[in-house]
Amino acid sequence: MKREELEPLGELFRLLPRTGVLRGNKMPELGEEVYTKDGRSIGYVSDVFGPINGFYIVVRLTSELQELERGSILYRKAGRGQPDPRTPA
Repeated sequence: MKREELEPLGELFRLLPRTGVLRGNKMPELGEEVYTKDGRSIGYVSDVFGPINGFYIVVRLTSELQELERGSILYRKAGRGQPDPRTPA
């Protein structure tokens, strides 16, 4: 996946075994693929929870990456998912 084909999904808030929790920037679809900044697929969205103005995204990690740490930004394919519910229509 090329960098220009990606958009930020959220910031890594918590890293657990085989699971990451992001503070969401964009509302994803369940099952949507998640990527690192260099375009490597690392997992998929398994859940979204919390209020619309501060939601969290649970990512099921399918690969082990040593460089993932709290504060890392993870990405999705540009143009995917639902519109951000915090943005007025």
